[in-house]
Amino acid sequence: MASEVGICNIALQLIKHSKQITSLTSGTKEANACEIVYDELRDLCLDMHHWNFATRRVELAQLAADSAPAFEWDHAYGLPADFIRVISVHEHDHGDDNIPYKIEGDQILTDADELYLRYVARVEDPNKMPPTFRRALSKIIAAQLATALSQSTSLGKELFAQFHDQDLPFAKSTDAIQNYADQLPESDFIMARFGGRATYEPGDPPAS
Repeated sequence: MASEVGICNIALQLIKHSKQITSLTSGTKEANACEIVYDELRDLCLDMHHWNFATRRVELAQLAADSAPAFEWDHAYGLPADFIRVISVHEHDHGDDNIPYKIEGDQILTDADELYLRYVARVEDPNKMPPTFRRALSKIIAAQLATALSQSTSLGKELFAQFHDQDLPFAKSTDAIQNYADQLPESDFIMARFGGRATYEPGDPPAS
């Protein structure tokens, strides 16, 4: 099973550090260094993409009238406790509308009387993260630890470049293929050749 300790130990291997950890709170120099950066860098990686595994959909509750904005917007809605970033905001549950809004503090301000939010959530369980995401997270942790534990700024820069140019894009691309592919519009040629259909079925007469 995946774990925070396992992710950090991979990071330690990447900087060729000889000591591994058994817990983020064990009190060793390595554990302390990992504990300091782990949560922040995990959330940073989550904030870098609309990850499918971290996407959530909710209907938000409108806050009481005394919490409404003093001007400009009509209503305020409280953000979820695990909120990382917005993907889309809607007034209707069919989700094909987009409405004006503003995020201020832990609230979304809008004129909409109802609010449906699609957002990236804070995912804390490594077992709910894809392997490619965990690998990217290990790499950026290693980049941070390179200076703290190996005193190597150059190694840190190299590892961050690998994270930015290789690990993160690969994690994004593997995440994206989980999405349903949008239908391509039918071309005029196909429409004319097959009588308004984009496919040719057995038994259809040959096109003239």
